[in-house]
Amino acid sequence: MTLDPVISDFLARAGWPDPAIVPITPDWSPRHFWRLARADGARAVLIHAPMAVPGHSLDDFARLAQVLRGGGLSAPAIFAQEPGLLLVEDFGDTPIDTPAIEGEGYATAIDALAVLRVLPTDGLVAYRDGYIYKKLALFSDDPAWLAAWEAAKAALPPCPSVFAHMDYKAGNLHWLAARADVARVGILDFQAAQCAPFTYDVVNLLEDARRNLDPAFKAQMKQRFYDALPDDWKPLFDAWYVFMAAQFHARVLGQVRGQANAAPDIVPRLEHYLAAELRHGALAPIRPFFDALLRG
Repeated sequence: MTLDPVISDFLARAGWPDPAIVPITPDWSPRHFWRLARADGARAVLIHAPMAVPGHSLDDFARLAQVLRGGGLSAPAIFAQEPGLLLVEDFGDTPIDTPAIEGEGYATAIDALAVLRVLPTDGLVAYRDGYIYKKLALFSDDPAWLAAWEAAKAALPPCPSVFAHMDYKAGNLHWLAARADVARVGILDFQAAQCAPFTYDVVNLLEDARRNLDPAFKAQMKQRFYDALPDDWKPLFDAWYVFMAAQFHARVLGQVRGQANAAPDIVPRLEHYLAAELRHGALAPIRPFFDALLRG
């Protein structure tokens, strides 16, 4: 495979001239990924992010990888970095939803959240001020839409905000069987971390519309997360779980509705999830917008 000369020169300077190269299936981001192998058996992942796009900064990836590793979590080691390019540790291709390890994988990912949430939030943008929250406007550009969310939030007790990964899904969590405890979960794609409500990441993990989790298993994982919470946070959990799940599903629905490449079942599934979540009384201000969407 032929790479851009700029990338080839970067690899040569990093001690990786002429490696075997396999492209990694792209995600929804503007980044490009390749898996590299050297003749001596060493492996690495090359990341190319040529544009300064919110949530995809390689500088943030490198900085936050150090924060996660400092807390005892597994984030890729950084082998080399230049503008727009990163060479990092390869965590393999066994996500935690791989059938053979799914139960242990999800349970360990839940346990890792108890470590993640106490990491320092210095330099992280507040969720309410970040680009992810602003994507709610993709569902509706009516100014009353975001105002309705603020009204629903005002009806809830205040929620502690913590270090949040913001894309804590199975595809970004890879199983590292040779490691111990929470370090067995190799965490990727954390460069968009924010200071967000403490239920944000567990909602991302358990309410991902691209995966069908068994309801009993999902309930078990929710209970595991709940049991590890500080006692004074536990009374807040149910209401803030539903609130963040509804907001998450509304945002994703706004993003994928009308996309030609969206999975055919994802929009109906998101609508089903959102309809169930909006039955909760605190979310009454949101229901008229969802009803209008269905009528339209």
